[in-house]
Amino acid sequence: MSANKVLAGSLEFLTLGEVMQILGGNASSGVLRIISRYASEPGVIYFKNGNPINATCTGKSGLDAVYSLFGWTDGEFEFLQEEVNIDPIINKSRMGIILEGLKMVDDGQIEQLGPDAVAKSRIAASGGGKVPLMKGPLVDYMYVADEEDFFDGESIVEEGKHGSWIWVVLEGVVEIIKKTERGPLPILRIGDGGFIGSFSSFLIQGHMRTATVKAVGNVQLGVLDSQRLAQEFAGLSTDFRTFLISIDRRLRQLNHRIVDFYTQTIDIEKMINGRVPVIKQGANEENLYQVADGDAIIVRHHETGMVPLVGLPRGEFFGSIPFMELGQEPEYASVLATKDLKVKKVDAERFKDEYTKLSATFKNMVDHLASCISITTGVVCAYQKT
Repeated sequence: MSANKVLAGSLEFLTLGEVMQILGGNASSGVLRIISRYASEPGVIYFKNGNPINATCTGKSGLDAVYSLFGWTDGEFEFLQEEVNIDPIINKSRMGIILEGLKMVDDGQIEQLGPDAVAKSRIAASGGGKVPLMKGPLVDYMYVADEEDFFDGESIVEEGKHGSWIWVVLEGVVEIIKKTERGPLPILRIGDGGFIGSFSSFLIQGHMRTATVKAVGNVQLGVLDSQRLAQEFAGLSTDFRTFLISIDRRLRQLNHRIVDFYTQTIDIEKMINGRVPVIKQGANEENLYQVADGDAIIVRHHETGMVPLVGLPRGEFFGSIPFMELGQEPEYASVLATKDLKVKKVDAERFKDEYTKLSATFKNMVDHLASCISITTGVVCAYQKT
């Protein structure tokens, strides 16, 4: 297969992390080439099915090369879609690389390459840092039923109010905001190709919104065909539908956890007391489980201590998910459980088969949910530090 240039632009418009999200969302295979007037040679990242497998940059290779490219603030990139025949030496998940790369930039561990060489924070912090921005893949217009425009500062969704619409961002940026006793708390920004709303939006009549969404600048949104989405969801197996709703609940819990840390109303010791590890962070766990009895909690072991993320009561899932990168267990978090925990093993490959047969829009929604969980997990840990 000959090379086909499918994406190109400036790092001032799209950062490396945002480019990687787009390539991952489209499961792209090929070569990403980045050039900068401040570098003597280009940086190159090889992708297979949306994941980086190798890279070279100024004498570095593999993961070290990818991380160094996060420091390039000035340059041009192009992605050539082609077959990649190079030995894979990077095994870390795409979202894990993005989060770690941005953190290393914030911590000053990566040399900046650009006109100002100033590290830019990507995680919200008390007192006002930048809110992380997440973009999605190219929009599939097959499910877009209508288009709506919103002006800077205008509310699209109000927390606590009811609504069933779900949108895809066609152009612009929106901000997700939680209400707290200390005032509004921005937690995430979503750009082109990202979604506003959850599976509950089109599944539950009179669904209550769990966050406020406001336009940052002028925004154009595509209103998705909720009836068509609901029909596709109904065609999935009962087990897979249950799984997707479970993962959707994880994100809502993470948003609440950010508020808990922000308002300092969390008792970490009480949450983890008496629980034993069933999956240790970084373990080579290959199975997916559903809680049959007892309950568990997902925690990340952070340099500042243990960070509780989400609870897993009866019916929830945990373990290795071969088609979703949540930025949690097993690679980036542990699972602690009560001693009476009972689980049943789940056929994750059967879920993967159903996932691969989803429409482009529905699959993008699933990938968007996973990316939101990964990024929001990092925000939770950032607030635990403050």
